[in-house]
Amino acid sequence: MPRIDINQLDDHARTWLFGISPALNETQSRQLLDRVDRFLDGWAAHDVPVTSARELLYGSFLALAVDERSETSGCSIDRMFGLLKQFEHELGVSILDANRVFVRHADGRIDALSRADFRNRGDLHTTIFDTTADRLSEIRSGHWIRKAEEAWPGKLLTT
Repeated sequence: MPRIDINQLDDHARTWLFGISPALNETQSRQLLDRVDRFLDGWAAHDVPVTSARELLYGSFLALAVDERSETSGCSIDRMFGLLKQFEHELGVSILDANRVFVRHADGRIDALSRADFRNRGDLHTTIFDTTADRLSEIRSGHWIRKAEEAWPGKLLTT
């Protein structure tokens, strides 16, 4: 079976980090993870199983990770994105919209702001979640959670 526990992957595993807004409730989280697990169980590229894993973080971020030795093809990645598009429709959430900046408020809440809203409401010291993290090490180390000035959203504030 190609799906494994995310802790079995090394830090170099390729990742896709998807922000989900609004955050999922417990029922939605179970639905999403059940379907993602079924997808990962059968995920293959050119008929070769893809060794992969997933984790849901803060109810707002789906991390999908692939063993660096596994081959992924454009078609296999397209199937993954197709599944996420279905989730958007079924769960009434946004997953694939790249026009969002995820921020942590002082009270700990996580919120997705449009880029325009972030320009108006954020500052260089706003804590953001950088969904461009592409290696599992960035997620494990917490490097994907940082001040806006240290990631791409900071550029929205300085232009």
